[in-house]
Amino acid sequence: MNMNKIILNALSAFFVIFMMGGCSTVGESLSSQVEVPTLENQANRVAVGMAIVRENNIMAYKMPISADANWPDMVAKNIDEKTKKLIDKALMSDPYFATQNYSNYIQRKMLGSNQNLNSLGQYANLTAMILQQSVSPLTYRAFQKITIFYGRDKKNWPDIFNYDNSLKKFLDFKDGKFQEIDSPTGDVYPSIGQALISLTPVNLQKDLQEARRDMLDAYEDVASYKSAMGVIETKLKEKKKKNSSKRHKLQQELDSLKVKATEAESIADEKENIYFTLLEGARIAIQSDINLDDKNYVKLARNINVVAKEIYMGSTEAYASFSLALTNLASNNILENFPRELKSLAIAKASVPLNLQSKYNQRIVRLAKNAIYLLPNVFMGAYYASKQLLIARKYEKFTDIILVAYKTKQEQEKTKKIKQKGL
Repeated sequence: MNMNKIILNALSAFFVIFMMGGCSTVGESLSSQVEVPTLENQANRVAVGMAIVRENNIMAYKMPISADANWPDMVAKNIDEKTKKLIDKALMSDPYFATQNYSNYIQRKMLGSNQNLNSLGQYANLTAMILQQSVSPLTYRAFQKITIFYGRDKKNWPDIFNYDNSLKKFLDFKDGKFQEIDSPTGDVYPSIGQALISLTPVNLQKDLQEARRDMLDAYEDVASYKSAMGVIETKLKEKKKKNSSKRHKLQQELDSLKVKATEAESIADEKENIYFTLLEGARIAIQSDINLDDKNYVKLARNINVVAKEIYMGSTEAYASFSLALTNLASNNILENFPRELKSLAIAKASVPLNLQSKYNQRIVRLAKNAIYLLPNVFMGAYYASKQLLIARKYEKFTDIILVAYKTKQEQEKTKKIKQKGL
C-alpha cells in the first residue's frame, strides 16, 4: 500500500471518529497510531473507556438533579490548564505512567511500531517517538470528571487502570471516595431519567417508570452474558495452539453463551422499544401543551439536556476507545506478541531507577491480570456505551422540544415589546 493511500485511509477513519465524538476521539486515534503496539497500551485504553462509561453511569443514575442543580454545568465545562497539570502530576504516581519512559525505547525496538507507521521504514520509530503523548486526550477527559466526582485530592480517586477480578457491578467504580459536589433544592429527582419522566403528562408517568425499569434490568442480563463470553474468548486465545480438547469444550461453551446472549438481546431490544415508544408518545403529547410559564419546568429540562449531551459525547468517546483497542489488537498481532511484550518489559527493567523498581513490578503484575480481563471489559463496556448513547440521544431530543419552544416564546415576547415601543 503506498503512502498516499495510507494517509487517505487514516484521514477517512479520523473523519468518521471526529463526526461521532469530536476532537478528543480524533486525538485518541492519532495517539494510537504512534504508540508502541502493546497489549498494555490497549488495556489502558480500555480502562479509560470503562472509566468514561462509569462516569456516564454516575451522571445518569447516581446524581440527584433539580431545576437549580449546578453539577450539569460543572461536568460540561472544558478542561482547563490547571486541571491538566493536576492530572499530569497525579498520573506520575501510577505504575505505568511513572515508568513508561524507561521502557518505551526498548519496547519499540523489540516490538516495532503501528502497521501504518511501519510504511515509513527506518523513520517509523523516530516519527513515533516524536509524536507520542504521555497522556492521551481521552485520559484527560476521563480524569477531568474524576476530579469533579471524587475531588481534587488523588488519594480519593478510584484506580481506573487496575481491572477488578470480578465483573459484577461493572458500572460502578470499585474504589475511590465519592464527593458531594452539589446540593440541589426544590423538587429533587434521584436521576435524570426520573426527572425527565416528571416532565411528561401525569397520566403517562407510571407506565414510563415501569418500562424504564424493565429496560435497565434487561440490559443487565445481556451484559452478564457478554462478560462470560469475554472470559471464554480470552481462554481460547491463550490455548490457540495447544490442548485441542479443552479448546473444543470452551468453544462449545462460547457457542451456547452466544445463543443465550442473542436471546437476551432480543428481549432487551423489545423492552427498549416499549420504553422508547412510550417516551415518543409523551414527547408528542407535550408538544401541544408545554408549561412554559413554569420557569422551574424549563430550567429542569435545560439541566437534563446538558447532562444528556455530555453522556452522549462520553459514550461516543468510550465506544471509540473500545473500537481503537480492538482494531489495534487485530491489526498489529498484539495478542500473539504478548510473550515478546513481557520479555521486553523484563529487559527494560534494568533501565528503571531503583526508586521506581517497586512501581515497575506493580505495573507488570497489573498487566498480567488486565490481559485476562481485557476482552470481557471491552464487550461489556461497548454494550453499555452503545445503550448510554441511545438513551442520552432520546433524552436530548425530548428536552430540545421544551427548550426550543421556550426560546421561541421569548423571541416572540421580545418582538412584541419592540413593536409596542414602536407604536
